[in-house]
Amino acid sequence: MSYPHDNNFNPQQAEVAYSPWNPFTPTERDVQRTEELANKNPTVAGILAFVVPVAAMFYLNRGVNNVKIIGYVVAICFVVGFTSYKQPKKQLEQIGNGIGTLGAIAIIVENVRCVTLARKRLASQSQSK
Repeated sequence: MSYPHDNNFNPQQAEVAYSPWNPFTPTERDVQRTEELANKNPTVAGILAFVVPVAAMFYLNRGVNNVKIIGYVVAICFVVGFTSYKQPKKQLEQIGNGIGTLGAIAIIVENVRCVTLARKRLASQSQSK
């Protein structure tokens, strides 16, 4: 299997193992909208996801994977909070902030990755024609 940093990257091969639980795999709708997503700017998508994640959802016209990430962050916070409820409140806040920061980073990466993979899919489609 090839990886995105390889020159022989094959996006179709990389997306074979689709899982509805994995927020980093493109959805079927993403694949259908490859050209539209490829025309977006990954830098703008990343900045919008950093400043206001909902704005990035509107900019890219997609949000399923972002909602999956938010769900995972909430679930992790709940489990960590439930298992460590005897910890001091300040420490719990720090743990929650850390998990939230990791979730925000995951959303930024996912939005930028979506545009980048769409561009690679479009390039591989044009090469195969």
